[in-house]
Amino acid sequence: MLFSYPTAAVVLQIASLASAVELSAGLRASEQKVVPGAYIVTFDASLPSADEFYRNLTANGILATPRQTFDPAVFAGTSFKLHDVNSTHLDTIGSFAQVTSISPVTLHDRVTPVGEKAHVAKLGNAGAATLKGRASASPPAHSGTQTSHVMTGVDRLHAEGLDGTGMIIAMVDSGVDYTLAALGGGFGPGFKVARGHDFVGDYDANGNPAPDSDPMDCAGHGTHVAGIIGASNDPYVLGVAPNATLYSYKVFGCEASGGADDILISAFIMAHKDGADVITCSIGGDSPWPESPLSSAVAAVVARGTPCIFATGNSGEAGMFLTSAAAAGTGVTAVGSVDNTNTPSADVIFRYTTGGDATIEVPYNLEAGNFSGINLPVVANSLDSTVVSDACDPITKDLSGSIALIRRGICDFDVKIENALAAGAKYVLIYNNEPGEYDPYISDENVLGAAMISGVAGQELVKQLSAGHKIHADFGRHPLRKIITPGPANTLSGNAMSYFSSYGLSAENFVKPVISAPGGSILSTYLTTQGSYAVLSGTSMATPFVAGVVALYKQAKGKAISPKAINSALAATARPLHFNDRTKNSTSLASVAQQGSGLIDAYHFIHGSIVLSEPNLAFNDTANFVSSPSFYVENSGKKPQTYIITHAPAVNSYAFNASFGTPNNHVVAPDPEIDEKYSSVVISPSTLTLAPGAKKRISISVTPNASLNSTRVPVYSGFIKVTAADGEVASLPYAGVAAKMIDIPTLNPDYNTYDNSLADSVIPYSGPGKTPSGFIDFYNVSNYSYAQYTWANIMASRSIRLDIVSLNGTNPVIAAGLATVGSAVGFPFPWQGRQPSGYVFTTDFAGYMGDNASPLPSGVYKMVLRILKIFADPAKGSSYESSESPPFYLDMTNAP
Repeated sequence: MLFSYPTAAVVLQIASLASAVELSAGLRASEQKVVPGAYIVTFDASLPSADEFYRNLTANGILATPRQTFDPAVFAGTSFKLHDVNSTHLDTIGSFAQVTSISPVTLHDRVTPVGEKAHVAKLGNAGAATLKGRASASPPAHSGTQTSHVMTGVDRLHAEGLDGTGMIIAMVDSGVDYTLAALGGGFGPGFKVARGHDFVGDYDANGNPAPDSDPMDCAGHGTHVAGIIGASNDPYVLGVAPNATLYSYKVFGCEASGGADDILISAFIMAHKDGADVITCSIGGDSPWPESPLSSAVAAVVARGTPCIFATGNSGEAGMFLTSAAAAGTGVTAVGSVDNTNTPSADVIFRYTTGGDATIEVPYNLEAGNFSGINLPVVANSLDSTVVSDACDPITKDLSGSIALIRRGICDFDVKIENALAAGAKYVLIYNNEPGEYDPYISDENVLGAAMISGVAGQELVKQLSAGHKIHADFGRHPLRKIITPGPANTLSGNAMSYFSSYGLSAENFVKPVISAPGGSILSTYLTTQGSYAVLSGTSMATPFVAGVVALYKQAKGKAISPKAINSALAATARPLHFNDRTKNSTSLASVAQQGSGLIDAYHFIHGSIVLSEPNLAFNDTANFVSSPSFYVENSGKKPQTYIITHAPAVNSYAFNASFGTPNNHVVAPDPEIDEKYSSVVISPSTLTLAPGAKKRISISVTPNASLNSTRVPVYSGFIKVTAADGEVASLPYAGVAAKMIDIPTLNPDYNTYDNSLADSVIPYSGPGKTPSGFIDFYNVSNYSYAQYTWANIMASRSIRLDIVSLNGTNPVIAAGLATVGSAVGFPFPWQGRQPSGYVFTTDFAGYMGDNASPLPSGVYKMVLRILKIFADPAKGSSYESSESPPFYLDMTNAP
């Protein structure tokens, strides 16, 4: 029986559950959160009855509210919320004969696209209700070819008549705005979006789910995904499978956070039972464990024949081993992102006329209020476009009845807004002082409209005003988006891995991602209320692209083909990519931990004749090294073929810096450190001839370069290339870790602190655990003071423990070799991914046992943090890296 939470321990109340806190900006990793008091239990296959489980709860006096009950034919188990969380209840539940595991209900974020900003949501006000694209009400069919389709051969498949007809693609996401003509204009039988369910309603992460049958999107993410898959009859967007039928399962509300894993499990099971041919999902949470409840449930759906496509994540700037939750699942198709060869745009614009009567269109980002119907003169506070303190001091001009034009500068944006308002303006345009976009935070609620424009656009406005021209900015009664596609060529990173695409491997060194696809700068459909189009970037965009291609594959090959065969064919036919440092391509191949098998080649995927039996080879670490894995090469062509099998090495990527131990300098980020100390590979046989339908087993032996520094955790990788005499090529990616994972440090030394800032005083102490100074911190809990511990795990861990030890009382619970009073509520913390630099967990301990239990006795305690090492036995104390607080005294006499 697997217990992710303690089942033989006293669970202690804490002031708040452990939560991840971002200390510095710039990282895109998602924290792992839990629903307080909510758990998932899985059942033995021979005892799958949820009714029996709840009868047992009642018989044992345990009050619980059911949340989700899963179909035992797919994944036997249920989720519930306890009315009172304490160790006795958890111990009792763990003793039920049918229960095989207990885990907390975890909250996941959807993978937030890199281009999705706060101002997009702000368009959902009164002005945005009329926002629309330039397309007419009945737009013409797509008139060109999308660069993402050309990159991957999808355009060639469309030319052959493959369009997804007869395929059902299920989207587990934020719903879909099915009112868009490109997405069918309706919902239900006969429409493109033919079926679905709303599991959550329009709630945010702090609300309660309000399920219904209508999966209308209020976030935009799912609508963008739907367009990538199936848009049709639109002048700007064409889906990969434009004639496929879409099913939508809404698991996120109007915000990016709050997708509970038990709801996600129910959505996947429903999509599978509804007959989906492929399921796509983009969720966050850097939990690269295949055994977590969500990963296990999705793997169960895959095992029953439905391919599940998952985003690897957008944490590429945060280092390695950061595969998103469920993407690590067995058989799941994890997807990385490749930058588009071109950069389309879908900007909201206003217009003005110059002195020469030319009409200029200016893209803007709405930051506050709205500009609907506004047509007012523009007045620059300063005609010097280089001034650094524009509007930082009170404005002497009368700006009444005008739009104030102000340069971004050295003072706060709200200061500029307040000074403009004091001068009579109600609307403000701020132009940037550097290239590119900027998304400021404006809190002033008195401004009717505030927007950001580029520095170039602002300088041109100042130039026109300086020449004496009168300029009126016309935002239009019905604001428009200006769609530019395909857009300028991306000469820096087009056709290369996106910088944000998360690196694998999984926590147990399985090869993730499996495949990569276009995800950087993707134009697709968006909410009608927010302009109908958007350009977003992320593995969220690459994932539905792969789902669409898989649908085309099943249309061509038949629905019965297995998910493993699909993954193997995807990998074999992908195009390995060269490493890109954001400015240029290297001559060396990018790590398999970054790209998986490479860029999807949809045409070769369907038309290739070289069949490889495996999607990749995982050599694991040096302690669990797979010495001689093998795979089969099969000739599915119509004539005999001779093959030559060779090795194409990829760069080594390092997880840790050479200066590990130096504060704030442990993990290699934001860009990976690489070298070309390639592994040696022996292939047997290296040549073979196969008749049509014949196959041959190939053995591989890899020896990592002896000069690799194991303390830095290098990931080595490459490709086994199978080249046919007729020129066809298939590739098999491999990867391994040239280090012992069990020896890798797990605790980040930068964030391992006991915080006594809430202590009432210090008192003399000479008992067990006496400090060198002879004093310890004193907490009077009646004053709401409590001890606090902050930490970050630098590598993934199956279990993080925070145990409480009494130093002058009894410790009746033996937890992983340590005598304790028990574990803090929320611990052990299971299936945790590596925390990127700048993220920490903080736990407060106030001396209470359970939600409604009596306080612990007054006395001296310490907190012991222990992080389970990868591949280590959780029952042994030596399997953990540990740290502990100094002794402290809790006075519980008048505890509330």
